[in-house]
Amino acid sequence: MVIAELINRISKILLISGIVLVCGPGNLRAGPPENPPAAGESSPGRSEKVFSRLQAIREQVPRYAPDRVLVRFRPGTAATVRGKAHRQASGRKLREIPGIDVHVVAVPGGSVQEKVARYLANPNVEYAEPDYYRVLVIPDEGNDPGPEAGGIITDREYFEEQWGLNNTGQDHSSFDLLGNPIQVNGATDADIDAPEAWDITTGDPAVKIAILDTGIDCDSVEHAGKCVEEISFVGDYSENLDDPDDFVGHGTHVAGIAAVHTNNGIGVSGVGWNSSLGNLKSCFAYLLEIIPDIYYITVGVCPVSASAAAITHAADNGYHVINMSYGSDELDVNGEPIGPPVQPNTETTAISYAWSQGVVLVAAAGNDNNTTRIYPAANDDVIAVGATDHFDDRASFSTFSLPGDHWVSLMAPGADILSTNPVFDCIFLAELLGFPFDPLTEGCLTWNSGTSMASPHVAGAAALVWAHRFPGQTPQSCTTPSGVACNAVVRSHLEYAADTTGAATQNLLAWSMHGRLNVHAALSIVDTDLDGVPDGVENDNDADEDGLSDTLEATLGTDPQDADSDDDGLTDGEEVNFNPVPADKYNPRTDTDPLDNDTDDDGFPDGMEVGAGTDPLDSTDAPVWGDADGNGVVNAADLLMATRALLGFVTLTTAEMARLDIAPVISGSPAPDGQITAGDLLVVQQILLGLASYP
Repeated sequence: MVIAELINRISKILLISGIVLVCGPGNLRAGPPENPPAAGESSPGRSEKVFSRLQAIREQVPRYAPDRVLVRFRPGTAATVRGKAHRQASGRKLREIPGIDVHVVAVPGGSVQEKVARYLANPNVEYAEPDYYRVLVIPDEGNDPGPEAGGIITDREYFEEQWGLNNTGQDHSSFDLLGNPIQVNGATDADIDAPEAWDITTGDPAVKIAILDTGIDCDSVEHAGKCVEEISFVGDYSENLDDPDDFVGHGTHVAGIAAVHTNNGIGVSGVGWNSSLGNLKSCFAYLLEIIPDIYYITVGVCPVSASAAAITHAADNGYHVINMSYGSDELDVNGEPIGPPVQPNTETTAISYAWSQGVVLVAAAGNDNNTTRIYPAANDDVIAVGATDHFDDRASFSTFSLPGDHWVSLMAPGADILSTNPVFDCIFLAELLGFPFDPLTEGCLTWNSGTSMASPHVAGAAALVWAHRFPGQTPQSCTTPSGVACNAVVRSHLEYAADTTGAATQNLLAWSMHGRLNVHAALSIVDTDLDGVPDGVENDNDADEDGLSDTLEATLGTDPQDADSDDDGLTDGEEVNFNPVPADKYNPRTDTDPLDNDTDDDGFPDGMEVGAGTDPLDSTDAPVWGDADGNGVVNAADLLMATRALLGFVTLTTAEMARLDIAPVISGSPAPDGQITAGDLLVVQQILLGLASYP
């Protein structure tokens, strides 16, 4: 370890208030933290204080690497053309991310936006963007206790501290608002049912989980032999960063939750038990000076280029699961996203590639106590994970999603989670505070909270499901007899099996699409044809989410995989329930036909008529395009309304918008674009003057 990294580590331990770690298989041996960070359950004003702290930290970290951009050329672009583009932009290609053909390009410091614009002006470039930084705030990832907060364990096995794996309402450690360790208990069965799952399988070393993070202390007694490889993808961001060791602590903690040596009489248990780990270091330690020359904190910075490179490496090297406990959760004072685009192109391309190669991807949903999407978690090919506490409530810091816009897939335990920590910290503290610690026989442990801790619970569970359902099969070539990719089946089983009701009868679907992880249930699903859908719900689910069960759609003859079978702009459910009495039953007299896009045969699709305010069941009631006020003719009043709408003086109703949003009229049918433009105004004028016709 170089001197600078040693100073960073010592600064992290000493200067962030609260310095106690748990070391060994026995009792905690250390004193209470001095001037500890606030921790514990949220209280009035607490979230605002934590948000301010996080925002202050994020504002000090650059939004992106100051001297590099990411460039992807259009397929088929010749090497000579690519080289010329780099020369024209004064860029120097550092490397190419395998699998996705993205060039990581060095540019003069401070010229990133200029060079991005230069590349984007080149017609051979598909996209160019800065190498955005994600921030892992260490140690306090939200309004929760940080890793230096202490705890009191007396004559207790560490497994009892792991309430997220097995919760009987037992005493375990938490922290009060001043950061002092306290003893609490939660709700029985507010857990993922890990012991019951381990009765079915303890996993397989052949199943590999890639931990994309700040590194893993792979030489520690708890991780020795678990890491199948160690690679740093941040080696060119600063000297000495090619060392894959964890100088922050975040990655080691995450890895311990996903899969650590279990049932060995030392430390904690990992969800994935026998699963192997890949230390794919994609974040590096970044030292922030809070008080000049006195007070520093260490955060993890995760460049998008490193994330993408690690993702594609995992996809090309047989990893079954990828865990990403980081995201673009950089917000302004109003809680709105700032900095990176909502979905960086390079990372999205890498994620799509990994999913196509059969990998299950899992990511933390964020710690901003709101519903703002962050990436990579919000990517469709990623399982986004929010955090629960020991009562099965949503952890106060956790990002979540609401019904109707559910982008958070699962919840999992994420508050006061005990897991592994780099051994150096325990060695240092043992010498500093004068207590015995043997790194060869004792584990170095600490508590952490955040969706970063929830995500590896799901990653470890995915590894168990893979080992159980598809033993010995590699991701790239694994397909079920039903023709479904194995990673899709693993994900589906995790989601179908989630608990939708909490231990205290909470509605877990209020915060996530599927509920809280239950790994035992995921392993117990009966799915005879391995299509990802349990046998018991095979014919009763709503695959296309159109409001009709698949069984009913089979009866009606509509496509259960297509929400709009006749492509008329109305879902099958909206058509069958056009008249909701009786519900879910098609009546030819009062419902529109889900298999006929023009039920009344008047030349206008049903959806277009509904939008324009006419009756799709009455052929004599048809839209008159340009007739804003709905009186059946186009006159000067309609032209005036269109003009006022264009100028923003009036707000149109849905039907008025449908009748005016018509440019250009093609064969008598409008081509709406969702707004009133000068083109719409021109068409209305032409209709008024008799220069254009309509049916």
